[in-house]
Amino acid sequence: MIEINSTLRPDARDGQDTSRQRDERLALLHSVLESRTFAKSKRLAQFLKFICTLTIEGHPNEINEQKIGIHVFDRSPLYSAADDSIVRAQARLLRQRLEEYFEHEAPSSPLVITIPKGGYIPVFEPRNHHLTAEVAEPARAPEPVPSSQTAPPQDTKARLWDRIPRAWAVTAIATALVATVAACVWYAGLHRSSASDVLWARMFNEDRPVVIVPSDDALVLFEEQTKTPVPLDEYLSGSYLNRNVSPGSPSFSLTSDWFAAHQYTSTADLNLTLRLGRLAAARRATVETRYARVLRIDDLKSHNVILIGGLGANPWVGLFSNRLDFEVNYDWKNSEGYVLNKHPAAGEAAVYRDKVIGGSRHSYGVLAFLPGTEDQGEALLFEGTGMAGTESASDFPFNSAAFSAFAQRIGATSQRMPYFEALLETVSVGGNAPEVHIVTYRRVQP
Repeated sequence: MIEINSTLRPDARDGQDTSRQRDERLALLHSVLESRTFAKSKRLAQFLKFICTLTIEGHPNEINEQKIGIHVFDRSPLYSAADDSIVRAQARLLRQRLEEYFEHEAPSSPLVITIPKGGYIPVFEPRNHHLTAEVAEPARAPEPVPSSQTAPPQDTKARLWDRIPRAWAVTAIATALVATVAACVWYAGLHRSSASDVLWARMFNEDRPVVIVPSDDALVLFEEQTKTPVPLDEYLSGSYLNRNVSPGSPSFSLTSDWFAAHQYTSTADLNLTLRLGRLAAARRATVETRYARVLRIDDLKSHNVILIGGLGANPWVGLFSNRLDFEVNYDWKNSEGYVLNKHPAAGEAAVYRDKVIGGSRHSYGVLAFLPGTEDQGEALLFEGTGMAGTESASDFPFNSAAFSAFAQRIGATSQRMPYFEALLETVSVGGNAPEVHIVTYRRVQP
């Protein structure tokens, strides 16, 4: 781990201002690390210390997800940042913790630390720096308006204006200004009401409870060991546990009894569940989380449902297979995730497989908003060919700009969200945060 005091070295080419800036940043970093906000978050403190130290030293280009995973979270040098979301999940918490510190513990600090989304390079910037441009030029005093004694009116409009009592004129101007401000506030409110809000309002309805169902990672282990998928009927009856689960290698041996007794899910699914639960719309609804293995068909008939994970990790997705063009599945024999495109349009592939191209890893996710089972209620599916793919689907509706642009393409309005499915590709290069884009999409008929 990098030590701040011992590793920082002034560059002979730097001037006094640069050294002073370095000292200010170091002092700020020490204050943050020693604060109450970070006192019980040693790992987040190490995360912040690692990226800030490299930045202050002048090596921000060395900061990436892979190195953070290795140096801060003790991951193996060979681990795949695309499949292990520990850094991305902790980065979200770190951003929240920094906001809490500067809002509550250091509200008067002239310098703040932020970590812009999409990367891990910290930024040291003056507080409210974005207001500088607004106050740079002082407001001009209004030019005096000539009175009728000093400047006779030049035309009929001027004569009419002079005949209006000054108090009435001021009142009219004030009324116009209030109306203008009200219109601006109304428009801004519409603008802030993003397409995601329309989606969340559909899902989290006060009149219908919501059940969130994370993936069954114990099932994934079972399928990995047996090299065969588990269909929904076998999953519900538990008959799949009667299969021969002889280990694929002597070092990996789990029995049917072990699988029956253990319930696991991923940290990525838990993070998504927490994000959904913090939504304003979710606070007004009745929301429960149910493990996939104990869910029942009747639950889906009486609830709106949110399913997390592809068919191999959450067999309940199979109930919606007939409505989906993009089926996320896994080839257990070849240990390869893929998306089957059932009806490829021109320029589309029939199958999208996880792959590595030129050092960058490509994974796929599907976000689908559908009618619920037997057309009752609503269903929202977050699927992926792996953890990175599922995260791409999870992050998409929380990206207001990207999701609003997509919603416009499918004909969404401020009151209406059509049913849809979107195929997403996430590309991770050199261990940096993955980039996500839409490959293609479908509107789903109710």
